[in-house]
Amino acid sequence: MSIKRKWLGITLTLALAVSTAGCSTAKTENSEGSGTSTEVKGPAKISMFASDAGQPVPGGESMDDPTVKYLAEKTNTDLNITFIPNSQYRNQLSVKFASGEIPDIVQGWGINAELADNDQLLPLNDLIEEHGPNLKKVISQDAWDAVTRDGKILAIPEAPLGDSPVARVLFVRKDWMDKVGIKEAPKTDAEFLDMLRAFRDKDPNGNGIQDEIPFSARENFTWLDNVLSMYGVNLYGGTIENNEVIPQYVSKNMKPALGIVKKMMEEKLIDSEFMSNKRNVWEQKIQSDLVGAWVHAPNLAWDWQERLNKSLPNGNPEVIAIPTPKAPGVKESGFNKSPHNKAFSITKSSKDPAAAVRLFDWLVTEEGQEFVQFGVPGITVTKDNGKIDYNKQKDTDDKTALWRPLVFNMVGFNEEIQLVLSGDEQAVAKIKEVYEIGKKEGTTNVTAGAPSFKSDQPEIGDYVIPSTMFIETAGRIVLGEKPLDYFDEFVNNWRARGGDELIKEATEWYQQNGKQ
Repeated sequence: MSIKRKWLGITLTLALAVSTAGCSTAKTENSEGSGTSTEVKGPAKISMFASDAGQPVPGGESMDDPTVKYLAEKTNTDLNITFIPNSQYRNQLSVKFASGEIPDIVQGWGINAELADNDQLLPLNDLIEEHGPNLKKVISQDAWDAVTRDGKILAIPEAPLGDSPVARVLFVRKDWMDKVGIKEAPKTDAEFLDMLRAFRDKDPNGNGIQDEIPFSARENFTWLDNVLSMYGVNLYGGTIENNEVIPQYVSKNMKPALGIVKKMMEEKLIDSEFMSNKRNVWEQKIQSDLVGAWVHAPNLAWDWQERLNKSLPNGNPEVIAIPTPKAPGVKESGFNKSPHNKAFSITKSSKDPAAAVRLFDWLVTEEGQEFVQFGVPGITVTKDNGKIDYNKQKDTDDKTALWRPLVFNMVGFNEEIQLVLSGDEQAVAKIKEVYEIGKKEGTTNVTAGAPSFKSDQPEIGDYVIPSTMFIETAGRIVLGEKPLDYFDEFVNNWRARGGDELIKEATEWYQQNGKQ
């Protein structure tokens, strides 16, 4: 099976053509990154595909939006950003690429494997050397290495927040722990279940009704990561078993991981609606004092604390992160380790890739970071004699704060900016405390940086993303429609329908490129 796509012939000629765009007289880059002096005029036109991060992003023409327009003006660009729903992002990208729709910039969570496999990504080494001095200062070598293939940098990575290698942690209501008499965070899977049972039985929200949801997650088994990883596995990425590099979702350790979720469902320790929970429903349950534990991003620690402070003004809620417990014999737990968060690839369709690199280089400057976190001067923020006055608060007046940092942030934890955002030293201390948890955990993904291993069979799908076969199997097991041993049947079927071929490709890649 070839992992290359047939749509290349449609777009290759256009993709390799380089026309002039940009500002004044500048160097533009050809498809291999070499510079030639060319007279260019006006702002560089740049198109981008980006995830909407599940937030209310701007609609209509990008340049009609004040936030996008400001970014364009500061970077001398003319931006056309297509926001794609986060839940459909990967699938929609594949559809667009197959139809020949390839923008200048594609956001992802690493190298865009589909474009890389088809030689549609621009090597950025020389461009970053010449046009990205600030990127070089801010982003670690580990992050650059993770988006480098055969010596070619194929994306611009976002520095990990707070230097944490994990982008998800286990949050718990510490005030609930106190109310039910739990003095220490659980260290094992058995202790974790005992904590959830106490949340179920001992009325920690104090309303006299047994309405507590000890743990909640979301549709397609998402935001369940730190429960599954108590057994050393995640839904994404690869691991090594029996000298093969296999997806973690078909690992032998996924079976007991699903077993504990099944047990949690049977004992009413997990949200009975978690397999259908949309984001807004899930969030509402948490901030309505119904949920005792959940998984989310470490940088949102104070966000959750603030939400509960507002919804429970007299309740003294306290949100903390705890280390992910481990089942007996498990060495690593927590979300998959990564030296970066999202990343942006520049395609060979780009007419002015140097301008694209300069855009990201500006975003990591002090001025760029202030834009990312506070918005547009005169609209959501003012600055007087160097002092920032962030008058508009997120979730109220500054609606762009819901999506702007998620899309454009490229740097790690900035303590000064966080202090302005929260106006509270306690908030900054809380976030730093959570990052310290994240620094000490995480499971290894041996296929980080690998190309796309993708089956032609839709039920098998992409190697690094749980297949529809897995989601259906996991759901039937957890709901009690099938016994836990049904997982073994799933693995055999998955392998027979094309999974073995993906495993062979991943193993060969790892032997040549991934072995340390």
